[in-house]
Amino acid sequence: MPVSFEQLRVGQKYERPHLANTWGYKGFQAISKGVVTPANTKYIILFVTKQKQKSLTQYNDYLDGDYLHWEGEEKHASDKRIIGADAKNDEIHLFYRDVHHTPFTYHGQIRLEESKLHTKQPSSFVFKVGKDTFSGNPIHDVEEHKAEYQSLNQTEKEAIVKSRVGQGLFRERLIAFWGGCSVTNLRNISLLRASHIKPWRDSSNNERLDPMNGLLLNPTLDHLFDQGLISFDDKGMVIFSPRISRMDIAGLNLPKNIKLREVPEKLAFYMKFHREHVLKGC
Repeated sequence: MPVSFEQLRVGQKYERPHLANTWGYKGFQAISKGVVTPANTKYIILFVTKQKQKSLTQYNDYLDGDYLHWEGEEKHASDKRIIGADAKNDEIHLFYRDVHHTPFTYHGQIRLEESKLHTKQPSSFVFKVGKDTFSGNPIHDVEEHKAEYQSLNQTEKEAIVKSRVGQGLFRERLIAFWGGCSVTNLRNISLLRASHIKPWRDSSNNERLDPMNGLLLNPTLDHLFDQGLISFDDKGMVIFSPRISRMDIAGLNLPKNIKLREVPEKLAFYMKFHREHVLKGC
């Protein structure tokens, strides 16, 4: 059977052996790489893992709302084909998981939004993910706040769009304020991720750029915070969701008394929203 996505459902979880069997491969090793380009097809298949095994190259790949931030292959083998996908009518399909050795979630066809080619390091790409992937561009989300958007100057408008696809202004503001991880004070900025407290989809355009609506976190804390498995109280002390066990906390080497280094009044306002609407209960 040739490679096809007709039997797959967006949002469902799949293991590589199951996919290999469905597509007629003799073994899952044929699709064990992060980028798979089946012969004689127009498909580019990305298998993306956010938290990888320590023995593997640590690419900075993650989903941020409806956008996938992905670093290309170290040897740049697929860069040109991905960039030329639209022109050649190639389809890029995404399988994504947060942690290694777990099933992948199928996210369907995705579209390249931005790319930065490098020679001495992996190139960086941003893809649009989701049901409206092919119905608009980053400004589509902003249109929900059209009146407010029109009141902004051009620089602010560009910053809104750029922040939506993971570019600098919001992250730069967080770096300027925190200088390191908001919890651990880890100073290697390249290892830290900018995370909205009140999620992008729920925020106004001003809130989307407000550094008080964000944390700089290491990958483990970022994942837990984004998934609603941890939050913080008004004094900055960590709150664990009932959905994360004591064994999980111990396995992740998380002290029970971790806290935010600072809790400005406005940040506390956003954090209240996170506790009430993002933190997962029983």
